[in-house]
Amino acid sequence: MTHQSSLNKSKISKPSIIKGLKIFVALCVITFTLLLVFTATKKTLFAFKEINIVYLPIMLILLSLYLVFESFRIRLIAKAISGKWIAFGRCSQVIFCGAFLSAVTPFQAGGAPLQVYILNKAGLKVSNALLLLLFRGLFYLTGMLVFIPFIIPYFKTQYSGRSMQILSKYSLFAYFFLFSLLFLLLYMPKFLKKLIYSLTFRKGKKTKITTIIFGLLREIKKSRGKMLEFVKNKKLYAMAIIVTTIIVYIPNYSIAYFLLKGLSIDVSYVDVIFRQVFLLFAAFFFPTPGAEGIIEGGFAVLFSSSVPKYMIGVFAILWRFITYHLVVIVGGILTLRVLNLTEIIREKEN
Repeated sequence: MTHQSSLNKSKISKPSIIKGLKIFVALCVITFTLLLVFTATKKTLFAFKEINIVYLPIMLILLSLYLVFESFRIRLIAKAISGKWIAFGRCSQVIFCGAFLSAVTPFQAGGAPLQVYILNKAGLKVSNALLLLLFRGLFYLTGMLVFIPFIIPYFKTQYSGRSMQILSKYSLFAYFFLFSLLFLLLYMPKFLKKLIYSLTFRKGKKTKITTIIFGLLREIKKSRGKMLEFVKNKKLYAMAIIVTTIIVYIPNYSIAYFLLKGLSIDVSYVDVIFRQVFLLFAAFFFPTPGAEGIIEGGFAVLFSSSVPKYMIGVFAILWRFITYHLVVIVGGILTLRVLNLTEIIREKEN
């Protein structure tokens, strides 16, 4: 198996995961508490008792559809890059384990090493695995960009508050940084290398961060030719992946609509979809683990004009738990299994 030394499982062990998990759980508790403190009233408890649980199976089915479709999308990207299909189960592990480690690391960045490890075990070279993850993110953004010509005019007429301005400016900065980094990687790699040297060297010597970043850049550099070849020669694959990307997220974004139905609140389906696309597009690079706290707050702000104040906190908490925390919980269990961390944790505790 190639480059397994760079993906040493013992380095993704108890200390970093447990520390990140504690921070994530603490942020969840603080976020949920603040949402309820500032929104809940006596009406909240009464309304909570009136929730129509008929919609719960529908929401779980939609979540399952999202996971199945996203696994297929990963398989399709792997096929386009390497010419072969990878196991469906490995694709599911990429989603679940990636979600868990992203939840316990800043900027949702910690899932990538484990995802590369899983894809490597599925038969992909490390360079192809990195390329797959890069394409997965880029096609996700491309799929969202399809909605931008419709979303921007919509939000200009519907929202003008300071919170929306902050989200918009942050998203512009984050994506400018991302695409600038991608441009440097593809067309100015020598300049990027010098920049990393200047930022990570200490007293003229390489640091651990320098070694890790250079290792990743070395693998991505190997993928550069395939990336450019993909853009030029695999346009049909690219179109198929973009269409699949849009289809993938329809079930996931529909959960909020049926949750509102369960809470006996009527909001336009298109309105619900557009608000989530805008929020998740803006939240792609929030610095807290799993973007915890900021996502729920942004969600509450976006839906505050349609959902009664005494229900907005409950709505945001339930939405986040169904669409994200359930996946993180399953991902945590799978991560322990994939990395054999149960044995590491027991040894450490003994």
